[in-house]
Amino acid sequence: MLTPILSRSLLWSLLGLLLITTVPVNGTSLYRWTTPDGTIHYSDASPAAEIQYESITLQTTPSFYRVEQVYDGDTVRLATGQRVRLIGINTPEVAHRNQPEQPGGVEASRFLQQRLEGKRVRLEFGPERADKYGRLLAHLYDEDGTNINRLLLEQGLAHAVIKPPSITHIDDYFAAEAAARTQQLGIWQLPHFQVAPIREAAQMRNSFRRLQGRVERVEENNSAWLIHFEGEVSALIRKEHLASFEAAGLHPQQLLGQQVTIRGWVQQSRG
Repeated sequence: MLTPILSRSLLWSLLGLLLITTVPVNGTSLYRWTTPDGTIHYSDASPAAEIQYESITLQTTPSFYRVEQVYDGDTVRLATGQRVRLIGINTPEVAHRNQPEQPGGVEASRFLQQRLEGKRVRLEFGPERADKYGRLLAHLYDEDGTNINRLLLEQGLAHAVIKPPSITHIDDYFAAEAAARTQQLGIWQLPHFQVAPIREAAQMRNSFRRLQGRVERVEENNSAWLIHFEGEVSALIRKEHLASFEAAGLHPQQLLGQQVTIRGWVQQSRG
């Protein structure tokens, strides 16, 4: 079944409290199309025949580049001086700029240092080559062909992240994360990463969490559906992302009164 990938990102989101210069070679393909309502969709699976879509061939560097420094569990610097952010995953932060380290951050950073510093890697770019900080966005492969992003997930040192349009490998990454969770590897054995009651969200600002609570009220406005939980916690589904929720039998109105688990970064909005 084809699911719009842009929509899939909101299944995992919380709102409220809650360039290397080289000759590229062909890599993974990504598909992009626009529905009559103007919504742009991405998928790494070929769309149905009746859909008019654009095929985007993502590029992989044919050469290997030496990793000079590992900043943390998901960011490295190459010998070229360019920084690379591993996409599709996130690892806990290490201490920096007067911010304390997050549980599991040091372990992820040490693992990546041992695995990559002084070693050579190949880059598979996402559809966006760089982020607003100027870091290259890529999946990394070592000389044995191991996908380092996936390896971090398998070791329980990272969690999967959907940030369209960078959605290639995401099903594989979530499967790797799920296996690590089942085995309680790495971060998944720490209290910080266990599913917590949603009423505790106020104590968890600016961190990735998994929260569970009962949907008390569902509200529709011009641009979105708001799903309200106890403790003034809300999740938001924008209307352009509603189609995939409906296809999965998860229309916001059907969630009323149900116990729901959500995941993402908890933030405060207007108190």
